[in-house]
Amino acid sequence: MTILANPMQQELQIQQQIQLITELNQQHVRQVMDYSKGFLDKTFPLARGSHKDVASYVVYYQQLLAFFQDGSTSGLQEPAQFIALIGHRETPEALLLQNDGRHVELVLNRRGMQGSQDPAGIDDIQLQTTTPECHWFSLISGRQISCRSRAEKSFTAKDGSDYLL
Repeated sequence: MTILANPMQQELQIQQQIQLITELNQQHVRQVMDYSKGFLDKTFPLARGSHKDVASYVVYYQQLLAFFQDGSTSGLQEPAQFIALIGHRETPEALLLQNDGRHVELVLNRRGMQGSQDPAGIDDIQLQTTTPECHWFSLISGRQISCRSRAEKSFTAKDGSDYLL
């Protein structure tokens, strides 16, 4: 980057660099989200369609339903993989899925950094690790999350009872 003497040119150049970095960051987030939804498709496949095309998730009569842009719906190929939720069934804040004894949480927040850019409002996908300690891993940020930060979460099982991790 060449330093220019004119402050107006410097400001313009800085704004262009910021815009370029922002675009690269957004592209990276889309790639990570696409990869993460591919993980959902492999581990928690829908009966029809892909998690990549979901516009919203709703819990209906103990079943997780994925709604698509065209109004069609699909449940999970294995409905028993849906375990619990946080929030209201029509607008859940989180969905808890389970595969081979390991939990995966879909954090839904249409106002969140990633959720505001995702059609389904997925802000994070957190995977329970297999380590002896209680840890979770964010597929979106790539960071480990300790159970201490998760202790405040209160899940409701799909049958309406409390669900403890």
